[in-house]
Amino acid sequence: MKPLLRLLILTFLYGLSLSGSAYAQDARKEALQVAHDLFAAMEKSDTTAFRKLFLPDAMVYTVREKEGQPILASRSPFTDKFRPGTVIKERMKATGVEVQVQGRMAVVWAPYDLWVNDVFSHCGVDVFTLIKTSEGWRIASLSYTLEQKGCEVP
Repeated sequence: MKPLLRLLILTFLYGLSLSGSAYAQDARKEALQVAHDLFAAMEKSDTTAFRKLFLPDAMVYTVREKEGQPILASRSPFTDKFRPGTVIKERMKATGVEVQVQGRMAVVWAPYDLWVNDVFSHCGVDVFTLIKTSEGWRIASLSYTLEQKGCEVP
């Protein structure tokens, strides 16, 4: 193969790998933004913005322990209501966040702290399963742990 043709092919393939990498990076940022948008809606007690982030048949699952026994619960996010006068601040930790994307599906693993009216409540991990629709990324399911022990309160 001629050196010039080889250089052109290699340059083209390198460009493709960069554009694919850029797409994957953009998709990860977009998926992660959904988690941030959910936290913002919670802090503002914005039910409309909160519900808009979920698919119509989405579910929310909680996992916690009491006296060494697992306590599991599930609900529709469309039944969630914000209490007047209650400010919920959920903060994603600076480390441990992972985002995986494959096509139109993404998973966000996000350790967090939760504060109610500026009083620490608990920590845990949120796991978002997202689907990319024509309107953008939407939450198919949200699972999270509720932990009081082992939390590093800032």
